[in-house]
Amino acid sequence: MVIEIKSGDILTTDQLTKHMKIYAGPGAGKTHFLVENIKNIIKTNEIIAKSKTRRILCITYTNAAVDEIKRRIDKYADAVEICTIHGFIIEHIITPFQQDLKKIILEDFDIEVGKNIKITSQIEGLGILHGHEKEDIYDFINNENSTSQEFEYSKKVMGDVQVDINQYCNSGKTSLIAPSKVEENHKLPIKKYTWTKARKLTHDEILYFGYRILMENSTATYALRVKFPFVFVDEFQDTNPLQTLLIKHLGEKSTVLGIIGDVAQSIYSFQGAKPTQFLEFETLGERELVEYNIIGNRRSTENIVSLSNFLRKSDSLSQKSVKTYNNESQKSKTESQKISFIIGETPTSKALIDQILQSDGVVLTRSWAAAFAYIQNISEEQVKALKAIYNGYYNSPIDIRSEIAEHNNVAWVRAFKFIIMLWEAQTTGSFVDLLNAFSLYNKIDNINKQEVFSVLNIIKIKSMLNELFSDFDITTYTVDIISKFNDLVTSDGYKPIFEKVFDSDTFMLQCFSEFDKDNLIQNISKLEWNTAYKLFKEVFSANSKYMTVHQAKGLEWDKVIVSLIPGRYDNTSLESLYSSPQILQETESEEFTRMYYVACSRAKEELYIHLPDDAKLVSLIQCKLDSFKNETHHKLEYDFIR
Repeated sequence: MVIEIKSGDILTTDQLTKHMKIYAGPGAGKTHFLVENIKNIIKTNEIIAKSKTRRILCITYTNAAVDEIKRRIDKYADAVEICTIHGFIIEHIITPFQQDLKKIILEDFDIEVGKNIKITSQIEGLGILHGHEKEDIYDFINNENSTSQEFEYSKKVMGDVQVDINQYCNSGKTSLIAPSKVEENHKLPIKKYTWTKARKLTHDEILYFGYRILMENSTATYALRVKFPFVFVDEFQDTNPLQTLLIKHLGEKSTVLGIIGDVAQSIYSFQGAKPTQFLEFETLGERELVEYNIIGNRRSTENIVSLSNFLRKSDSLSQKSVKTYNNESQKSKTESQKISFIIGETPTSKALIDQILQSDGVVLTRSWAAAFAYIQNISEEQVKALKAIYNGYYNSPIDIRSEIAEHNNVAWVRAFKFIIMLWEAQTTGSFVDLLNAFSLYNKIDNINKQEVFSVLNIIKIKSMLNELFSDFDITTYTVDIISKFNDLVTSDGYKPIFEKVFDSDTFMLQCFSEFDKDNLIQNISKLEWNTAYKLFKEVFSANSKYMTVHQAKGLEWDKVIVSLIPGRYDNTSLESLYSSPQILQETESEEFTRMYYVACSRAKEELYIHLPDDAKLVSLIQCKLDSFKNETHHKLEYDFIR
């Protein structure tokens, strides 16, 4: 039996002695429920309240979710460990039990790791072999195999050699998996180099060795159970089988587990996630598992919730809108908003989409290539260049979206961001913006500010910025502005200042490295100023209005445009989706329906669905939605806009 609860409910002392499986649909308030119950445990549970060492463990899927829960936990943070599953394993299993890790590596792969070597995770945003030359790895392989072969492996390909966790979960057997181009007798030497020289584990290997250490070392397991009497796992539908095994192992004895998830939002099969991991979750041991359902959707209007219910009608969970309003007038206005299906690429359709985006709406797509097509006021040629640049990193260990939004390790990304920040400093007159730009290439603490930023030098820097941006427009190539900057900072008038700013007498912005391919360089060189600015400030940014469904997971907006067209690997069509939406199985077509569901459920007040101009599809949608309304008596008002 599933017990219905509300997001504001606090679990009783008796309930907290049992494992919990908590179903929470979109907008149900699961984060509120999780945070408030963690606070209550900290305040009232003697095991936590009277101990200085015992803590609650809260595992969630993304670093953004970690930050959000930390913000809400606030003053209770000292009693809670909030992290991703990989962060938890690295800190509490891999790092303290290095001897066990090396023992397992030796037993499973016959690779001996020196006792003074510390193995950890790869750096976020960088390939696992970052900082290591391909030639050194080639020499290592030849030396291990006593050969003199020539190689054409990229570092990305070699970094993809890793422990096959799927095989381990399915059969208990341990082996390495690698891209097809890697020869069989090269896999083990590559892995040996990665573990003994680069000293890094892939994300899958963190899971594998974390679990293996716990299974081999009962003391490690006992220590974690003592330290964490309660373990909550958010977004459990996104876990893969090995993560599930690890969590179950912790809950076999003293630790109480609380897993929270929604099968309809499982969209990470490419990372091993399976909806059945949540549906079929059962704990081992003697402790009972109780199922709860957080009822209600506090996020979305009745129309949006009804459409979402239509998409997940093959599931037993059906939500009801419990959205609150300040007054009846606001409620009447918001709830009267129909779901709008925007048809085709007519002038009316394009104008409406532009209007929505200009009024803080967002567009959610299946892929970044599709998202780029919605960027306002850039040409088709610029869209093509963006797609080519993004696709150019497809087989690379670099996530270019994360690079632009966070890391700045790639040469052209740092140079583009620097020049954009300079333009903002020149436009706003902000000295802080200027310092932030300089800090991309030299730590501000290393600069003698009194000497460098004298009144005279500030005047000269402002003069240089005025000269730099004096004769450009939105169609100027960004690389040309960077080139002009390099000319100015090396000129006699400005060189003495910038030598001190960057602590170098040869400083110039470098857009490209010797490893960048010609076609990538050509496409980056085509980016106009307006396109580059939008890419950095509107697309790959914290407040982006263009994103994929996977990036949108966990977020919400007042106005959402859903533009999801199945690709060839989705094995479905919009006709099939609307004819009979299915979400429970681990097939490509049902995962696409779950993505569609996640996208639609991001909308709080206004939902727009952009469809191709297909009369049969429109007729089908109308027929199926009307039938659903008649069967369920849900309010579901919609219209078609051409």
